[in-house]
Amino acid sequence: MDGEGGDGTETDGTQSTQVYTTAEPDAITEGGRLIWAHSEQMIDNDLHLTAGESSYRVLSNVHEPLIGLSRDLELTTDPDAAQAGLAKDWTAGDDLLEYTFELREGIMAHNGTELTAEDVKYTFDRLRDPEIGANNQFIFKKLESTEVVDDYTFRFTLQNRFRRFLAYLAFYSSAIIPKDTGPEQEQNPIGYGPFQWESRAVGDNVVMQAFDDYWNDGPYVDTLEQRTATDPDARLTSVQTGEADITNDIPLPQISDVVGNDDDDVKTKVWNPLCVGYILHNTTQPPFDDKKFRQAIAYAIDKQEIVDGAIYGHGVPTESGILPPSKFRNEDLERRGQDIEAAKQHFEESEYDPAELDLNFMVSPNYPWHVDAAQIMQQQFSQAGLDVEIEQVQWNEWFTRTGNLNYTITFVNWFEGWDPSYWLRNNLYSDGAYNTLGYASDEFDTAMDNAATADTEEEAVEYYKEAQAIGHEDAPIINVWLREGALAAKSHTQGLASVPNSDNSLFRFEEIWLDE
Repeated sequence: MDGEGGDGTETDGTQSTQVYTTAEPDAITEGGRLIWAHSEQMIDNDLHLTAGESSYRVLSNVHEPLIGLSRDLELTTDPDAAQAGLAKDWTAGDDLLEYTFELREGIMAHNGTELTAEDVKYTFDRLRDPEIGANNQFIFKKLESTEVVDDYTFRFTLQNRFRRFLAYLAFYSSAIIPKDTGPEQEQNPIGYGPFQWESRAVGDNVVMQAFDDYWNDGPYVDTLEQRTATDPDARLTSVQTGEADITNDIPLPQISDVVGNDDDDVKTKVWNPLCVGYILHNTTQPPFDDKKFRQAIAYAIDKQEIVDGAIYGHGVPTESGILPPSKFRNEDLERRGQDIEAAKQHFEESEYDPAELDLNFMVSPNYPWHVDAAQIMQQQFSQAGLDVEIEQVQWNEWFTRTGNLNYTITFVNWFEGWDPSYWLRNNLYSDGAYNTLGYASDEFDTAMDNAATADTEEEAVEYYKEAQAIGHEDAPIINVWLREGALAAKSHTQGLASVPNSDNSLFRFEEIWLDE
């Protein structure tokens, strides 16, 4: 049987034929320095270990995954797809326990070595090593074996069927690195991507140079410089004044004023959705170890008011974290509009009296709209008898404290909701890589396990919907909004059709060029 496609349907590894090249070669002006005003600060440099989307955005320009991804989120080996991969073909066994990959030949790494199956084996042995602590270790530890068949052929054997296995090979958190380079990735990321790492000044910038031996089209600029620009107004101003060529995040209050404005030298692009935003409860500590208390929070909030007030209407309320139009998204979840009486009743039925609690709502000013959302929710909670104090912490502290379960309630973005397993398993499965809320439910885990081992794709869809329903009922997280994205660029910045990446959250710049 041929390999499973990105949506779980049975397809071969070359199904996508849609081309996303931004222009004919003779229309492209090569050279120059592209300055990217990035809305966030990188956390780590090692792609396998980082937990931050801010790091993935930068490092996706350095690395390549094994499998590509088309604009319609189908797994593919088409080199002209929106995201290409290092494999030129794959096949899957009838029992979905064995996957064999054929690699493209002649692909060079930034350290001058050619890609072979040994590099793929090294990568996935690293990813599944518990001593390394990779974010996807909880998936790849279930591999039975990794096998080099020959120089350009590699085989995975799974212990048990996992229908979404191939999708994990398309995430940059599973990108291939050259053999034996793991220990140096944090100081000097080395990959097979269009840009080669040069330097990083922490909190300031990252400089990458065009990799002349890149196997695919581009890159067209000589240098890509990422400048950390967490101040929203300054970020947009830097593009308007020409200090930067592009920014990935127009400040939310300015989107309506900037988008479609033909009076200046700035062009824009809007897409939807960019990410899901949700409330995160620490279920290991009172009062959020009580389901009734968590449900009371869900009834206390008015999501539309939060969308209108915090993100200026640039999004929609949501009950599910799976991004539309995915067939895995459960559209039948109960729509919990604000119901103060129901919130008060659930507080009364819980083990805790909200009047006796002293709670902090932790947010980072790195996301000003999270602070605004927390302030709106603070007022909404008070209507139901719960008072919270807003605690603003810097981005690195926020990461550390959520990872250590040193908080009670916070607000977070999630950018990779295109795959149901990646979103649900990472966040809510008992051993999920990003389960920073301490949630553990045998019922939820069973639904996820059933989805992974289902006999048919249709059965898997229903199990993923069941898992969403369980999470919705238990309310360890409360999905609030699907937010749209908007970027701005100087008019000389060409090739915006290729940005953002297929998943709507990462930004690859190999097809960008400067027409000046």
